[in-house]
Amino acid sequence: MIRAMPRISLPTSFSSSRSTGSAGPAGPLGTLGSVVRHEASGALRSRLPERGRTRPDALPDPQAITPVRQRVQADAERAAAFARCVGAAQAEHVHAGFLHTLTFPVSMRVLTAKAFPLPVLGLIHLENTATVHHPVGADEQLTVRSRIREFGRHRRGITVTVLAEIWDESGRLVFSDESLYLSKTAAGDDGAPTAKTDRPDPREGARLIGRWRLPGDIGRRYAAVSGDANPIHLSAVSAKAFGMKSSLAHGMYCASRALGLLVSDPGAAGTWRVAFGSPVFLPAAVDLWKVCDPEPDGQTAVRGIGRGARQHFEVSFGRPS
Repeated sequence: MIRAMPRISLPTSFSSSRSTGSAGPAGPLGTLGSVVRHEASGALRSRLPERGRTRPDALPDPQAITPVRQRVQADAERAAAFARCVGAAQAEHVHAGFLHTLTFPVSMRVLTAKAFPLPVLGLIHLENTATVHHPVGADEQLTVRSRIREFGRHRRGITVTVLAEIWDESGRLVFSDESLYLSKTAAGDDGAPTAKTDRPDPREGARLIGRWRLPGDIGRRYAAVSGDANPIHLSAVSAKAFGMKSSLAHGMYCASRALGLLVSDPGAAGTWRVAFGSPVFLPAAVDLWKVCDPEPDGQTAVRGIGRGARQHFEVSFGRPS
């Protein structure tokens, strides 16, 4: 039992929602409970071969894992609290990062299903690509659907891509969100460790535009507005219980906050991409570097860089063509 974990305040229900499928967990604590139950079931050990011997064709067909659909509401009060947490100005549309949080508990129901073969605790969020097809207003009634798009191989293990989509009441697709996760429970193709490679200095071709000073409690604050109550983000004590040296900032907190550096309305139509690198251990100082030359398609990008020129993330945004 973790006795020294600080007292935190998390919402018991992240949004006003009505499930159209089987009953799901209520809020972040319910989601965390589902994760714990999934881990306790030993799903990975019972379904995957010995470490380092997994082949792509040994993985399940994504179609065998049932998608989850759920009705949700883009609650205005919670959307405003999310915007304040990530430092976004009040805007006409709800923040794209908030739309991601609406999909998160639905996706977690997919990831904690009995048929899902990987442990959820320990999944590493590598990339996220989200598209706002049509901006969403506060208090809109929406439908979220999440499913496993594909499994794949990575030099460090197995990847899983989760696709979540949101439709408005008219049936129009307004948001799509594709998350790529890595499970390091299996080795690379030959089971051998991967040699480190030299990486270019992420500051090259970019200019310094600011610095964030992230306090030790930002993980708890973001958990309260996002519903992501993963213990590695909540306190140093709970993070150390899972093998971390300290608590980590949520990757999607950093991505959502960085989006505000690239576009005045973070809920505007467009595609928002983030690639995660070195974790941000709290408390932390993160320097923000804006890429000087936009991509050929007009996308602009900002990088979060820490000590030793370690890149924590790169976030880009592009308007629809």
